[in-house]
Amino acid sequence: MREARESDLRPLREAPESDQRPMREPRENFSPPMREPQTRGPMAVTQAIEEVNQIIETLRGTLDDMEAVLETLELAERQKIADEHEIETLRRGLHQLHRPRDHGQPPPRH
Repeated sequence: MREARESDLRPLREAPESDQRPMREPRENFSPPMREPQTRGPMAVTQAIEEVNQIIETLRGTLDDMEAVLETLELAERQKIADEHEIETLRRGLHQLHRPRDHGQPPPRH
C-alpha cells in the first residue's frame, strides 16, 4: 500500500440521506449516446484505438484516486480504534481516581 499523502486527505462529501433525495424510476433499456463516425477506414480504427487508450488511462487515474481514498479510510478507521482504546483507558483511570479508597488500600487491579 502507498503511504497516504496530505493531498489524499481531502474531505469527502457526505452522501445525502435517502429521505432527502427524490426517488427516481429505474431507467429501462439504457443505451449510451452513439457517436456518428467521423471518418471511415483505417483512420476511424486508429481514432477508436486512441479513444480506448485514453479511457484506459482515465480509468487507471480513477483507480489510483479510489485506492488513495481507501487508504485514507483505513487510516481513519485505525486511528478511530486507537482513540477509542485511549478514551476507555482514560475513563478507567478517572473512575479509579474518583472511587473512594478503602482505608488507604490501593484499588484492586483488573
